[in-house]
Amino acid sequence: MPVPDLAPRSADPLRVLVVDADDRVRESLTGLLAIGGRVSVVGGAGLPGPALDLAMATHPDVVIVDPRLPDVDAGTAFIGRLRELVPDTRVLAMSWSENLENGGIDCGADGFVRKTFRPAELIAAIMSAGAAA
Repeated sequence: MPVPDLAPRSADPLRVLVVDADDRVRESLTGLLAIGGRVSVVGGAGLPGPALDLAMATHPDVVIVDPRLPDVDAGTAFIGRLRELVPDTRVLAMSWSENLENGGIDCGADGFVRKTFRPAELIAAIMSAGAAA
């Protein structure tokens, strides 16, 4: 299988914040997104409070979030608060659940990607969300 083209397409990479309760998912996404220079991960958090603090401090272009964060009702409270505090940030919902594929938009996200993504699919989803920023 050919390796997807992850080469930079612009001088300024999209700034991304990764929000997922699973440390392994955050670490894996951070490592994957560092490849190619199209994305710069500005931070990661596993809980809503620290994630909101990071978003306000870093003003990412895109926040990748699992809508099933602890202490959050299907992600809507977190995403709604994120939109209030950093209104220009786009939100990409990411989940293992097929049930959220259509519900990702319902929870306030700008897009959805399953955690079973191929690298090129993830990059395309981030670029699409970032283009709307």
